Amino acid sequence: MALKIALSLLLGALTLAARPSQKPLPEAERTRWFRDAKFGLFIHWGPYAVIGRHEWARHRFQVPQAEYDKFARAFNPVNFNADAWAGLAREAGVRYVVITSKHHDGFSIYRSKVSDYDMEITPYAGDPFRLLADACRRQGLRFGFYHSIMDWHHPDYVPKRAWEVADPKGGNLPRFIDFMKEQLRELLTGYGDIAVVWFDGEWEHSIEEMRSDEVYDFIRKLQPNTLINDRLYKRAPGNRADFGTPEQFVPATGMQDPSGKPILWESCVTINTDSWGYNKYETEFKTERDLIRMLIEVVSKGGNLLLNVGPAPDGRIQSEFQTRLRAMGRWLKVNGEAIYETSASPFARLPFFGRATAKGSNLYLHVFQWPAGGVLRVPGLDNQALSARLLGQPAAKLPVRREGADVLISLPAAPPDEIASVVTLTLDGPPMVRPYVIRPDAQGMLRFGAESCEIETRFEQRAKKENFLGHVFVTRWIRPDDIPTWSFAVPAAGRYRVEITYGAAGASKGTGFTIAAGAAQASGAVDNTQGDWVFKTFPVGEIQLAAGEQTLQVKSAARAGVNAMNLERVTLTPVK
Repeated sequence: MALKIALSLLLGALTLAARPSQKPLPEAERTRWFRDAKFGLFIHWGPYAVIGRHEWARHRFQVPQAEYDKFARAFNPVNFNADAWAGLAREAGVRYVVITSKHHDGFSIYRSKVSDYDMEITPYAGDPFRLLADACRRQGLRFGFYHSIMDWHHPDYVPKRAWEVADPKGGNLPRFIDFMKEQLRELLTGYGDIAVVWFDGEWEHSIEEMRSDEVYDFIRKLQPNTLINDRLYKRAPGNRADFGTPEQFVPATGMQDPSGKPILWESCVTINTDSWGYNKYETEFKTERDLIRMLIEVVSKGGNLLLNVGPAPDGRIQSEFQTRLRAMGRWLKVNGEAIYETSASPFARLPFFGRATAKGSNLYLHVFQWPAGGVLRVPGLDNQALSARLLGQPAAKLPVRREGADVLISLPAAPPDEIASVVTLTLDGPPMVRPYVIRPDAQGMLRFGAESCEIETRFEQRAKKENFLGHVFVTRWIRPDDIPTWSFAVPAAGRYRVEITYGAAGASKGTGFTIAAGAAQASGAVDNTQGDWVFKTFPVGEIQLAAGEQTLQVKSAARAGVNAMNLERVTLTPVK
């Protein structure tokens, strides 16, 4: 091993000297492609796929290294076709691909000169990393790699797994970081331009122990325009990284730095339940509908979606992944104008079930639930509305009129796409909007429909909004920390009667909930409506509201695995 490393250092120096250097770009130019791309494909692939039970299989099942090595030596992707993978990515509408160069098990998916634990020990003769890098570029896709700082195989990495060794502290972390840098050198000098270095496995060490600044500068010297994620800096706010990495969830309000300024970010999400690597026993997958709407939500909040697949050990991408990716590509072929190169929604909230994105003077309204009455209300828009049309139907203009500060768009009887139809509203300039808050109607009533809430949470896999037969509701509500939240305002203090409308099956009965409006609150318990999709209205009590703008939240005592309720709306009626 020592001889390999010494030889690699010499070869690395020669390679770097011979390789044309990139011209460093200003930050705005360096990151522009990422801001515009919106959609990437994540690939987790390695010997853990041979086990077929999650990429953490060695740790979860406490597999000794000698036993795990048998799986590594059996890794033989005879059906791997790099052009097919890249072609699927292109068909799905993604703009960049990120693959694991090395996961926590320490195995390198390329042929490394500084490691004996790589493709060289397998029966496979090629270098899948190089083949995929070349195939992606032929398809016009940017290419990057994930690299784990944690390494369960390398003798110098610490801590060791406590279940495997007597001394978990035995090792030499500085020497391991030197090794990691040499692998980064190989990847950054031997495989062309690298779009992203995506670190992970950082939580066992401090920024100082990982020599994060040194590693960051090392990457910048090799490829100054490569983007680096925030995990090298333990996701700390205000670090040198180019983008944040929320995992398995979409932040309620995007991501900001400590000053509140929006930053670049990317939600990485699995198509299946929670395994990033191949799981041959997986039976639960997100629907095409969920994934398309998730992409829209992410982009509407200023982020990118990095959607993961875990290929089988023989190199096939399973059909459940392919079907969903192709469905996203079909939707993007019609509606991609409203996704790529767009900016975040100018609205914090909307009165309809959907999202918004913007590009120049175009406001794109992604409608998930066709509004009753066929009129789409766009609130608090100070621009002049010039025209409206449905994407995919450029010749059919939609009638537009103004009602006070709102713009009303008349829609056809049925949506062109049940998942998400996009209305393009062309304005006289970039959108200028007023914050949307719910206000009393002509009778003084306040209606808080699920369509206009945001769900605040601290967890992955949060509750979500869904629609069915004209109802929009919050569902999959299995954690107390998932909190539907609305903004509203009342002109004067007053007393209100509280009602809640939901659907609930027998398992949800008795789940406690609290409706908090400003400083007031009213509590109740879920009743059985004879079915999750049977919506009924129940009185909760009365509350006293102060004048002014405030928030309303519904908090539940949700139990793990049991949906608290399918919450459709809360209604406040003034008490005369």
